Amino acid sequence: MKRALTEASLILKPEAYSDGTLQSVKPLDGSGDFTFTRGSNLAATRVNKDGLIEKGRENLLLHSNQFDTTWTLASQMLTPVGGQSGYDGSSDAWKIQRSDASARFIRQDVTQSGVATFSLYAKAGNVDYITLLTNGGNLTKGIFELAADGSGTNTYLDSDNITSSIEYIGSGWYRVSITFNEPITDVRIYPSETPTAEGGVITDAFVYIQDAQLELGLVATDYIETGATTAKAGVLEDTPRLDYSGGATEPSLLLEPQRTNSVPLSEYIVGMSSLGGDTSALSWDSSILNPEGYNGAISYTLNNYVRKSDILTGLSLGDKISYSIFAKSDSNQILTFGGQFGGENANFNVNTGTLVSQGANCDSYDIIDCGNGWRRYVVNITYQDSIGNGFSYAYFEWNSNTESVYLWGWQVEQGATYPTSYIPTYGSSVTRGRDLTDKGANLSYTGDYTLFMEFELTKDAVYLLNSTTGTSYSIFLEASNTVLRFGQTGGDSAIVRFQNTFDWRAAIGTTIKMAFYKIGTNAKLFVNGTPYTPSENTLSTGNEVLDWRYLNYSNAADRQEQAYIKQLVEFETDLSDAECIKLTTL
Repeated sequence: MKRALTEASLILKPEAYSDGTLQSVKPLDGSGDFTFTRGSNLAATRVNKDGLIEKGRENLLLHSNQFDTTWTLASQMLTPVGGQSGYDGSSDAWKIQRSDASARFIRQDVTQSGVATFSLYAKAGNVDYITLLTNGGNLTKGIFELAADGSGTNTYLDSDNITSSIEYIGSGWYRVSITFNEPITDVRIYPSETPTAEGGVITDAFVYIQDAQLELGLVATDYIETGATTAKAGVLEDTPRLDYSGGATEPSLLLEPQRTNSVPLSEYIVGMSSLGGDTSALSWDSSILNPEGYNGAISYTLNNYVRKSDILTGLSLGDKISYSIFAKSDSNQILTFGGQFGGENANFNVNTGTLVSQGANCDSYDIIDCGNGWRRYVVNITYQDSIGNGFSYAYFEWNSNTESVYLWGWQVEQGATYPTSYIPTYGSSVTRGRDLTDKGANLSYTGDYTLFMEFELTKDAVYLLNSTTGTSYSIFLEASNTVLRFGQTGGDSAIVRFQNTFDWRAAIGTTIKMAFYKIGTNAKLFVNGTPYTPSENTLSTGNEVLDWRYLNYSNAADRQEQAYIKQLVEFETDLSDAECIKLTTL
């Protein structure tokens, strides 16, 4: 394939990216890069090269390590002094010290609700304790001992907190955090003298602090520096998702339609209001490593069900719903999952990761291995409205009174026949925008050329590459009718159609290597090493441009697709049949 490699005008493999751009391997001047848009949210995730779910993250505090700026708005203020030796070898730490008995804390005003974590690096000064506190609906407070020898502990945790964490960093420094599910109006930091109270009587009490962070979620993640505005990291709203699902050693570009997770607290299930059934055995267990690679999951031990009735509303008989949840257990007891009535569920052995049985209206199921004993269990159903109330009981039931199952990442997608990648929620439902890429221009050449794409075919009826809807498509694939059709993306109206050739249905869930060449007004398709001739060809001039400028899907309600793109190549020449066969052979 030496000629093919040297004559390629565009080579795109999902390797290098930045926020908003997926970079091509060739050309190197940026003209082959794809811009990327998903909408203004942090709802997208991917599976990273370590096999862990990676999210978008945001530090919601301003001036997160400049404690004499937006932290100076409160009364009863301490005196912050910068330039102190930090945990990271820098001089970026601060000493916060009382000037008199009435000076108690530093504070930053911030309005936030839902599940969040407030964290800070801290070291003892002339007192050995520090208090983190949030003010709002209810006070949430954690007090930590900062023992110089690394033996420090969380000495007090308010009942309104979910959990806390203290990690020894070295040289007397700790990272401490509190996690809560409360609306807040400010966060506060106190030097403390006792293990149970935030105040004290020592008029010059001080501790050292550095790098404060407030973020959505149940854990303190890697610190993100902020200034006059908040700052983000991880999978941002326009980040191309280079996904390593299934233990892949090379990433694929994950492209998905817009979807909503209707579960308001996808990871902290026990914190949701109006849960039905017996929830007494639901608890947060901070010792379990979850699919994100952090500690924390829901533990459930009870032979009974938990359900929530107000996740989905406005349903009609026959509507489609996709339920999914991550689960782990060493027990061979049964997890029943999905909708509660009308046979809209399935039974799974979570220990072995196998299906036991499925209800009559469970259209399909899936079990996805996520590593470390975790699997994602999927139930796709047709809604029956069995009790005539117009809503669905989303539920799970664990059939053991003595052994636990661990649950994380509950997701319910309405109007869906399959699940998309995990959408985290922290207090309300969240919508992830569709993936949209644009190379910026059609092919700059006409005449003869060859297009090559390697991808994983995941679903039937796919507008593989198009800009808006089926009225302006590049490639349309419909597995149920074994059709593949090339069409316009610019002003050309020509269509090249291949029907009843390659059996796309048999290939769902597998890798496809596909090449298409145009020589004058003739065209040919190669799929996994086999050539096909068109069943319809309206090329009339030989100069028509049938390219793949776009990598995204239609917004049409009946076209909700998902694909993993592994590589794209454009050649400004027609490759020979032998070259195309070699190029596409698996």
